[in-house]
Amino acid sequence: MYTKGNKSAGRIMLVDDHTLFLEGFSGILIQMLPPGTTVDIFSTIDTAKAAFKKASYGILITDLNMPGQNVMNFIAFCRRNYKDLIIMIVSSSTDTNAIRNCLAAGANAYLSKSVNSAEIKQALAYTMSGKKFVSADLSGKLADHIFSGQNKGLTNKEQEVLILIGTGKRTKEIADMLFISPVTVMTHKRSIMQKLDLHSTVELVRYVINNNLI
Repeated sequence: MYTKGNKSAGRIMLVDDHTLFLEGFSGILIQMLPPGTTVDIFSTIDTAKAAFKKASYGILITDLNMPGQNVMNFIAFCRRNYKDLIIMIVSSSTDTNAIRNCLAAGANAYLSKSVNSAEIKQALAYTMSGKKFVSADLSGKLADHIFSGQNKGLTNKEQEVLILIGTGKRTKEIADMLFISPVTVMTHKRSIMQKLDLHSTVELVRYVINNNLI
């Protein structure tokens, strides 16, 4: 286990079985987070679990696929024992069932390993404000999977916009992520509300949650 950063103003646990990724990602986190943030890195779940007995963590960032290690059980363990812990999955796996299972098990965010530092920072901001987050390169695929055979008349782009609204993203953020204008996002949003007979952003978010779309 290595610790990067100065005296703790916040403590992050980073778990991955690839040393180069651990060192590179921890460096990115230290650069973007407030001075005093500490990032502890671990290559196994067992050493990470043991660390919870010695320190208090606010954020866990873990890979999903680590040979010989059950990350889903680790997520469940963390959610059961550390209710306020923010859990973020950063993985090369883009399997939609895996994404949904992680979110259902208690993860706050799921990002692919191809995301840039700006999206990592955005994910941290969203999860720390109590919102769910799925990286932009996965949201479209997730929407296609969720709405397969039951799209309620929504177009592919409307499905994607609905999922992003459900994770708490604002109009400008959705526009930037989907490379469309804010006006186009609002057009999609109005169409979604009409098709689903909903009348506010709150109702859209509630629809996503109640229908287990994230």
